[in-house]
Amino acid sequence: MTKRRKRVVVPGLAALAVVAVLLSAYTGATQQPDTVIKDRGSWGYSAGSSPQGRSPIQPIAFPHPTHVQTLGMNCLYCHFSANKSPDPGMPAVGTCMGCHLVIGPNRPAMNGRPARKSEGIATLQKYWAQKKPVPWVRIHHVPDYVNFAHMPHINAGVTCQTCHGQVQQMNRVYQYASLNMGWCINCHVGNVNPKWKARYDCSVCHY
Repeated sequence: MTKRRKRVVVPGLAALAVVAVLLSAYTGATQQPDTVIKDRGSWGYSAGSSPQGRSPIQPIAFPHPTHVQTLGMNCLYCHFSANKSPDPGMPAVGTCMGCHLVIGPNRPAMNGRPARKSEGIATLQKYWAQKKPVPWVRIHHVPDYVNFAHMPHINAGVTCQTCHGQVQQMNRVYQYASLNMGWCINCHVGNVNPKWKARYDCSVCHY
């Protein structure tokens, strides 16, 4: 290549590079994000946990006292994955129907109660017939930036009642604890009885 050609090509390439950079910067400045979420719904990002005392109406008024205290059922029978997964799990309709194919909505007089029709069991059987899950309303919720796993807590000996209160006595489940950061750390540093202790650096829950 001659000196004359070099003098023309090199400045030309430099000019093209400058134009490309300017176009790239302009495009980046004016380009809209791929997805803009305007309506995040009732459980979208929140700066705090769900409120203490929250007690939404459920599609079925599930009687915990009957199932736990009267029938002696364990929490893990319904919340089957609490000891082996980050999520406690909700029972499939098939799990409920394991009993309620036999125990139908027409309840006989027993234990001092008159004969009656159970609306809860009737509703459950409708979901079963329609092959639909029960659309339970979530009660407990922590912010998106908090990762809470049930499994390590259950396996460390933390009982369900420690965080959820005496659910076995609740005719309608409500949020027993605040679930805020101070409440969690209070347990991790051992200010509880029994004195559980665990790491409480940021990366334990925020990752």
